[in-house]
Amino acid sequence: MPYAASPGIEMARSLLDDVLLCPNLPSLPAVAMEILELTDDPDVPIKKIAEVVQRDQALAGKVLKTVNSSFYGLSKPCASIDRAMALLGMNTVKSLVLGFSLVDATKFAKGSGFDLMAHWRHSIVAATSARLLAERTRMVDADEAFTAGLFQDIGVLACFAAMGERYNMVVGPEPHRRWPALEREAFGFDHMDIGVALAKKWKLPEAIGFGIQGHHNPDKVPAERREIAQIVAIASHIAEALGDPRVPQAAKEAKRLCNKWFNKRAPDMELLLGEVAEAAKTLAKMFDQDIGGLEDPARLLAEAQEKSLEHHLEVQRQAESFQKEANTDGLTGLANRKRFDEELAKAQHRFEQSAEPVAVIFTDADRFKSVNDTYGHAAGDAVLMELALRISQCIGEDGVVCRYGGEEIAVIMPGTGIDKAAIAGEAVRECVAASPFDLSCVDGAPDKLAVTVSVGVAATDGDVPERYQDFKTLLGDADACVYEAKRAGRNRVFVHRPSQERPAAEAPAPRVDGKTPGLRIMLVEDDPLAATLITTLLKRKQDVHIQWIESGTRAKNELAQMDAGAIPPADVFLVDLNLPGVNGFELLRQVRGSKLVADRPFFVLSGEEQSRSRAESLKLGATEFIPKQQFVQNIGQWLGVIMQANAKAA
Repeated sequence: MPYAASPGIEMARSLLDDVLLCPNLPSLPAVAMEILELTDDPDVPIKKIAEVVQRDQALAGKVLKTVNSSFYGLSKPCASIDRAMALLGMNTVKSLVLGFSLVDATKFAKGSGFDLMAHWRHSIVAATSARLLAERTRMVDADEAFTAGLFQDIGVLACFAAMGERYNMVVGPEPHRRWPALEREAFGFDHMDIGVALAKKWKLPEAIGFGIQGHHNPDKVPAERREIAQIVAIASHIAEALGDPRVPQAAKEAKRLCNKWFNKRAPDMELLLGEVAEAAKTLAKMFDQDIGGLEDPARLLAEAQEKSLEHHLEVQRQAESFQKEANTDGLTGLANRKRFDEELAKAQHRFEQSAEPVAVIFTDADRFKSVNDTYGHAAGDAVLMELALRISQCIGEDGVVCRYGGEEIAVIMPGTGIDKAAIAGEAVRECVAASPFDLSCVDGAPDKLAVTVSVGVAATDGDVPERYQDFKTLLGDADACVYEAKRAGRNRVFVHRPSQERPAAEAPAPRVDGKTPGLRIMLVEDDPLAATLITTLLKRKQDVHIQWIESGTRAKNELAQMDAGAIPPADVFLVDLNLPGVNGFELLRQVRGSKLVADRPFFVLSGEEQSRSRAESLKLGATEFIPKQQFVQNIGQWLGVIMQANAKAA
């Protein structure tokens, strides 16, 4: 038999031999040895075995007393050994003879410092459990399982007999299940090795030897004989559960192994524990052993279930905590880039499945680098945390706010179209700029610091659907709008609407019942709120087809495509004068120099009525210069002017 020797194989073998040759080892009495020899012969008469047992009157009396106890539950009293063997079988009497012989063989340990009560509590409960398990599962002979459970720790007694206090110091304070590892570490072998050697020396039945060998690890036993080792292993867990309060999960482990190894044959563990506790007390009296009190079986399983639930909840809490940490930015508490990517992928899936609109808002803190450079990174961190707070409060439950990277904060808004997203982007900008940030807690920084953000907005309904086959394009559009806002002077919102109405205008609009189709207006306005208001008012008054472009640069490109015939021309131009990049004057010059739209009405909009701007606009060929306030207040009147100008141009 191989030994896993940690001190060295030779030392382990030497110590093993010392243990096995120790004169103090427990030994079976002559009657037990004779019974074992007789039962090796399958044809031996029952009467002959009975005669051997009856030669030892004390032993015979104990056997009969036990046979007639509630442990075996005979319906009628049994007066003789041969009658007991006829009723219960040869193996039952043999198992009791061996059991009582083992008890006598361990009397040497009384008063020696060895915890004999704990030993017998474990062995008797394990033997009882093994017998009942074997009866319920019908996997092995119940009496062989009983004997294997009783003899499982004979190696422990032998080790103590040979090594005394040295052995006791190694295993004494620890739960039974830890003993094999401690023994191998200290001596190079374990008590199963000693137990198997003694089983061979005493010529115990092979099944009992396998039960001893595998009661801590059934996989050590050949597969074809592993069932008895599994029975005894489970019985050992039950013995720990009922006898050692230091191992509260032993009952749950016994139940798990039962279900794993025996599946549908596994008994109800709560009922089994109750039966074992009662039967073990009876058996202990028969063996004249004090095994002390046993744990309450119902409480054991309830506690095991409770601890299992606590463990499950703790594991779940840890998993949730790890998940939160993995998806949360450590500084701002916002969702991080990983979470942003996950949420965007979900939104894209919904968009592909049901065309549910999705909007993305990008914000970038204006001149953030100068905050870090001037006041230090502590001030920069304080700004980022306040930015995160304000944007989160502004968006609320309408979107997922994430720290995209550096000073960039991005928002995913599922189910949100471009108009609503534009309003949300402006609300974010206003919320950030509404009041200075409090930096009084940062050394070297001013108490108050004005902070603004540049905002870019894009949504899947803000362009042709084909454009957003890949949401990287959606992100790119929002990011490009942030760049446009920066270039236009910061603290602005730019919305991606380069071709919002293009699908309806790719071909000349048909006439229906002789009526002229709706008026096509190109509105160039960098203020999304103003553009939304103007668009809404115009559509209420007239059947109009409005293409809103928020950037002068993009409007210039759009005009070039019109002039090249790539897209249908607009009927009327409404252009804000004060645009970032390419302003209204430049667009006016481009229209008047065009081949296709030079004669189209061109109305200049301005936030203020300036005589110089008005004069310049009219000089360049504007149809009219309109202050925005007047335009909004008298939309019907101005719409009439627009319609008349369009009719005249046509």
